[in-house]
Amino acid sequence: MQHNTQASSATELGPSEAVKWSVALLIALCLTLGSTVYVYIVFGTVGTFMSWSFISAAVASLLFATSFSVSSVSYYTGFPNVRHGYQKHIGVLGFWVSLFYSLTLLVLYPETYWYGLRDNFLTADVLFGLTAMVIFGAMVLINSKPIAPYFSWNTIRFVLGLGYLGYALLVMRAVFIEWNLWEAWLTTFEGFPPGRLVLSVIAIGVLSLRLSIPIHKALTAKPN
Repeated sequence: MQHNTQASSATELGPSEAVKWSVALLIALCLTLGSTVYVYIVFGTVGTFMSWSFISAAVASLLFATSFSVSSVSYYTGFPNVRHGYQKHIGVLGFWVSLFYSLTLLVLYPETYWYGLRDNFLTADVLFGLTAMVIFGAMVLINSKPIAPYFSWNTIRFVLGLGYLGYALLVMRAVFIEWNLWEAWLTTFEGFPPGRLVLSVIAIGVLSLRLSIPIHKALTAKPN
């Protein structure tokens, strides 16, 4: 009887932090391999700094997609169990990868993101991207163990909810940056689709799934 009680308590506690980080890293590794293959097929090389900038952007975006979609998928299917908190670790990893990607932009395009930042600050490229990074950074900070005790759960939930806005801003940024390229591909369908187009379609799917939840709740709510 005591053994069964201990086993039940262990199950309720869920996986350890080490297991959660291991799962997040494994997902990131799989996404990195897939993104590397895609970049190699499209560009013919993964040996340049620019190609790894593209790869890091793809991995970060897909980690965000995974993290943001967990609760929505769980709402409809009951799996995975969001109480286990995997989405937090995946999202935090996505933030650090996106931060690395942001640093690569300083090297690749200093005329826009470094010494030319003042002149380009109000462009959609910089403004949307920077706002999204501030939101993601705030999510990581407010949900961390040292900071979280200073805020109410309602405040933490509000900040975490802003993540969907940050994710939407990344889609808008991609539209402003590459719309001409997307339009050309959508007209001819020649070659592989632009990477940001693929990532944006995935993001729109994730955001649409999230928006469907309050609609589903309203439609299935029982009248008083």
